[in-house]
Amino acid sequence: MGLIYIPPVIVDEEMMTQLQQEELERETAKWKHALIMYVVGSSPSIGAIERFIAGNWSYITKPKVYYHNEGYILVHFSSFEERDEVLYSGPHTLNNKPVISKVWDPYFDFKKEVLRIIPLWIKLPNLPLQYWSLESLSRIGSLLGKHVYADDCTSRVDRITYACMIIEMDITQELSNIVKLRDPQGKIFIQEIIYDWKPN
Repeated sequence: MGLIYIPPVIVDEEMMTQLQQEELERETAKWKHALIMYVVGSSPSIGAIERFIAGNWSYITKPKVYYHNEGYILVHFSSFEERDEVLYSGPHTLNNKPVISKVWDPYFDFKKEVLRIIPLWIKLPNLPLQYWSLESLSRIGSLLGKHVYADDCTSRVDRITYACMIIEMDITQELSNIVKLRDPQGKIFIQEIIYDWKPN
C-alpha cells in the first residue's frame, strides 16, 4: 500500500493531523461483522480459537481470526447474521474457562470494557408465562444491564421452565440474585436470577 504526503494542520498552535469522517466510516464498515472474544484466565492461540469456532459453528463460513497483544481475539465474520449466530449461541467455554464475546465497536477499550463490562447469560426460573413478552423480558433485563437478548427457546417459548437472556453487566458491582417485578395491579413478584457463570 503506497502512502502519500498529506500536510498536517495547526490547531491551537499545535501541529496535528486532521482525520476525515468519510475515511473513518469506510474503515469502520470493514469491521462491523467482527466479534471480540476473550477467554477468562487464559490466552489461547489463534489456532486454538479457530479449532474452537470450527467445533462449535461448523455451519458458518470460516471467519478470519486476529490476535491482539492485550490478550483478546478479534473474529471477523462474513455477515451480521453469522456474527450474531455465534454471539447469541452461548454460553461457551474453552478448556473449562468462560468465553466472553462482544460486538466490536470502534471505541472499544479492552482494559476498560472486557475487564469490567461483560455479557453474562442469566436464567429466570419459573418466570410466570404472562411475563414472557418481548417488552416484559426487556424491562426485566434492563434492571440488570444493557444489550439484552433472549435465546431462541425463550423467544419462541419452546421451553417454559426458565427464560434465558444475555445481558452486558458491570462485574465490578455486586450482581443481584433477585429482581422485583411490579404488575399493573401493584402486586410485587420476586424473581430469582441464576447465572451460568459469575466472576469470583
